Amino acid sequence: MRKSNAIVYWLVPAKPERELFRELIRVLAEQFEAPRFEPHLTLIAIADDGRAPREILRQIHAPPMHLGIRGIGSSSRFTKTLFVRFESSKSLGKLVVDLGRELRKRTKSVRDPHVSLLYKTLPKRVKKELVSTIKLPFEEVTFDFIQAVRSALPIRDGSDVEAWKVVAKKRLSG
Repeated sequence: MRKSNAIVYWLVPAKPERELFRELIRVLAEQFEAPRFEPHLTLIAIADDGRAPREILRQIHAPPMHLGIRGIGSSSRFTKTLFVRFESSKSLGKLVVDLGRELRKRTKSVRDPHVSLLYKTLPKRVKKELVSTIKLPFEEVTFDFIQAVRSALPIRDGSDVEAWKVVAKKRLSG
C-alpha cells in the first residue's frame, strides 16, 4: 500500500494530564523499544491538499473539552497497541463537525475516542498484563489545544511516528 501525505488534527490534553501521559509514553517506549510521541486524541485526518492548517484552525471556536475516562484498552493495530479510552460528548462531536466543515469533509463524531500510550506490535498476553497494570489518578481529562500534524498514512512503524511534524496549533478557549 502506497503512503499518502496527510494533515491529522489532534486534541491535546491540558498540562497536568499531558505530563502524566508523556511520562507513561516515555517509560513504555523505553521498556518496549517503541517510538515516543506526544499524547493526543485524533479527531480527523485529511489528504494534504495544500490548504494552510493555521487558517483552518483560526476558524475553529470551541471551549476546552472535558472527557471522562472509560478505561484502558489494547488492540492489534500498531497505532492502538495500548490506549486510554474516553467517553464521547456533544462538545467533541460538535468540534469534529465544525472541523470537517472547515476542511470540506463530511465527518461524524470520533468513533472510539482514545489517547494512545504505546505503538508496538506485542503479544496479546503482554498487552493484557499492561491493561490490568495501568491505573490513572484521575477520572476525566481536559483537552485544551488542537494541533495539525503532517503525517504519512498509513502509519506502519516507528519511523512513521518519528516523522510527524506539528504545522499549526490553537488553544481552545470558551
